[in-house]
Amino acid sequence: METPESKSKGKGPIIVGLYGVSGSGKSYLMDAVREGLGRGFALYDGSALITGMLSGGLAEFKGMDGDGRRAVRERALAGVAEECRVSGGVGVVAGHYMFWEDEEGEAERVGTQRDWETYTHIVYLKTDAHVIASRREHDMRRHRQDASAEHLGRWQEQELQELRRICRDKEILLATITEDGSTEEASTRNRFMDLLLDFRRNDPMANKQAVVQAVGSAVAGPCQMKTMLVFDADKTLAPHDTGAMFWADEEALHLSGYLGDPLKLLFKKQGYTYPAFQQAMLFYDDFADEDFEAICGRVAAKVEVFPEVVALIAGINRASSTGVCVVTCGLRNVWRQILDREGLSHVPVFGGGRLGNGYIMTDVAKKQIVDELHRWKVRVVAFGDSPLDIPMLQAADEAYVVVCEEKVRSKSMDEALAKAIQEERLSALQIVLSKEAGYRLDLDTVPRVTLEDVARRVMLHETTKALDRMHEATEKNAAKLLMRATRDASNQGPALRKAHERVGEYLATEYLSDLLGLEEIEIKHVQGKWASGHRIRDEKATLILPAMRGGEPMAFGVNKVLAHASFKHAKCFDEIEKEHFRGKRTIILVDSVINTGRSIVEFVEPMRQACPFVCIVVVAGVIQADAVRAGGRIRELLEQDGNLHVVALRQSENSYKGQGATDTGDRLFNTTYL
Repeated sequence: METPESKSKGKGPIIVGLYGVSGSGKSYLMDAVREGLGRGFALYDGSALITGMLSGGLAEFKGMDGDGRRAVRERALAGVAEECRVSGGVGVVAGHYMFWEDEEGEAERVGTQRDWETYTHIVYLKTDAHVIASRREHDMRRHRQDASAEHLGRWQEQELQELRRICRDKEILLATITEDGSTEEASTRNRFMDLLLDFRRNDPMANKQAVVQAVGSAVAGPCQMKTMLVFDADKTLAPHDTGAMFWADEEALHLSGYLGDPLKLLFKKQGYTYPAFQQAMLFYDDFADEDFEAICGRVAAKVEVFPEVVALIAGINRASSTGVCVVTCGLRNVWRQILDREGLSHVPVFGGGRLGNGYIMTDVAKKQIVDELHRWKVRVVAFGDSPLDIPMLQAADEAYVVVCEEKVRSKSMDEALAKAIQEERLSALQIVLSKEAGYRLDLDTVPRVTLEDVARRVMLHETTKALDRMHEATEKNAAKLLMRATRDASNQGPALRKAHERVGEYLATEYLSDLLGLEEIEIKHVQGKWASGHRIRDEKATLILPAMRGGEPMAFGVNKVLAHASFKHAKCFDEIEKEHFRGKRTIILVDSVINTGRSIVEFVEPMRQACPFVCIVVVAGVIQADAVRAGGRIRELLEQDGNLHVVALRQSENSYKGQGATDTGDRLFNTTYL
C-alpha cells in the first residue's frame, strides 16, 4: 500500500502559516518563540513583509485594489519560500486569512491560491473571544475597529471552519493552539515550539527510527524471545472502532468544534497516507491533556473485548520464549487502559496518539515493527482485520485475519485481502469469532482455523528439545507393511516408485497433519449441500522439494496429500530461485534415504539463510540412526534450528551405503546396471 512522504519532502521547503483573528496574539507569540527555536527557523511578520516591498509602505498597499493587494501578498510569500529553499530552514509566517472588523459588513477573505500551494502547515491560534476583545481594546500600538466578543467568536469560528476544509482539500497539516484567560503564556509558547520542532523533524524516515526505538525500549529481552504474537486492536481484540467512539463523545465534539468525526472525511479525501496520519495525530493533540485523558477513559470503559482472544493472550506464559504485543493505528492511550483492565498490563502497546507519543502509527510502521522483530531473529505471528494490517500480515511468518460480525467489520478488507493474495502472494488464514460473522472471501482462498489451533501451534514452537522434533514410525504396523514393499528386492522401477509414493502419502497423512495442523475449507457434499472439509494447514503456501533423484517418488506421494502445494525439482539449493520461496510458510524436503545427512545439511543451511522463519520439514523413507544420535549431522541441525522437523518411516541401524543393485535411486529407475 503506497504511503507517500510528507508534503515537505521533494516539493519545496516547510512553510508554516500562523493564523488567528486580529488581536489573538500572533505577533506576541512569534516574538516569544524567536530565541527559543534557534537556528533552522526563519520567522516573518506578514504585514512587515508587505510594508518592506512597497516604497509607500502599508498606506500604498491599502490604496490598491483587490487584485493588486493579492499580487503583493503572493510575491511576499514567494520570497519567503525561496529564502527557505536556499537556506534549508523552516519558514514561519504570521498572517491573515480573513478580515471581518465590521459586524454589519461582509467578511473579506485574503487567503490566496498561492498560500495553499506554499504552506505545508498551518497553526491556528484559537484565543478566547473575550481575551481577544480585551487585547484589542487595550492595544496602544495598533488602532482596531471596535468589535464585540460575540462577533469575534463568530469570526474565529467561521475562519477556523473554512481553514479546516481548505487544509483537508489541499493536504496542508493543520494544528490549533487554544488559549483562554487562564492559559499561562509559557504553555502557549511551549506548545507552539513543540509543534514547529515536530514539523521540522517529522518525516517517514525519522518516524521509522522512532518506531524502532519504541519497540526496543518496550519489548524486554528480545534476544531470549523466539516468537512474538502481534495483535491489531480495533475489531481484532474487540468488535469496536475506538477512534469512531472517541469522536462520538459529546465532549470531544464540543471541545474540538467539529460537527462529526473528522477522521472519516480526512481518510476519505487523502487516503491512508503518511500526511493523513500526521493530521489525525494533530486532531488529538489539539485537546488539553486532562480532556484527552478523560475522553479516552470513557471510551475504554465502553469497550468489551473478545474473551477468547484475551484468554489466548493471558495463556502465554510470561517466562516462556513467546511474547505478545499490540500494534494499532488506533489510540494507544485507550488500548493501554483496556489491557490494564483485563489484567494484561505486561503487554506493550504501540499505537497512535499525540506528539508526546514520539511516533506516528501507520500501516507501514506496523510492518516496520515486524521487520525489527525479524532483525532480532524473532518469529512473528500477526493478527489483523483491515487493509491497514495487510503489510504487517504480509511480513509476518504466520498471518491470521480476525473476522467479527459483518455489521462492524471493515467494509474494504475483502477487496484489499483478495488483491494481496492474488498479487502479493499473501498466505493468510481466518479466525471467525462468532457463528453469525460469516467469513472473508471464501474458505478456499482464506481457509479457517480456530484460536485453539493457533494456541497449539504456538506451543509447538515452544518445544526446545531436538528429539521432540524427530518423528518416526519404525514400530508401527502400518510402517511395517509399507516397508515390506520398499525392501523387497523383486520390486524395481514403476512398482518400487509406487511403493515409495505410498510411503510419502502415508507420512503426510499420519504425521504432517498433526505436525503442521489442518485448515478448514468448504466442500460440496455428496448430498448436494456445502459441508466442512479439511486440508493440511498452509497447503497453498507450501513448497515440496524432492532430493533428486531418489526423493521424487516419495515427494509425489506427499504432493497427493498436499495437492495445492508447489513442487520444485532441484539437485542442489542453487537451482532454486528466490521467487520459489516467496509467500511460503512451509518447505518440505523429501529424500528416500538419509545416510550421514550431508546432502540434507547442504540444502537446509542455505535455505535457512534465505527463509529464516519458514517451517522446514525433512521427510524420509529411511534415516540412519547415527545421523540423529549425538554428534550426527541431522541431530546437530535439529539442535540448532527450532523450526526444523524430521519425519521418517523408519530408523535404521544399518549404515551400509547402497551401490548398483542395492542403491535405492538405481532400483527406483532401473539403472542398477550403471
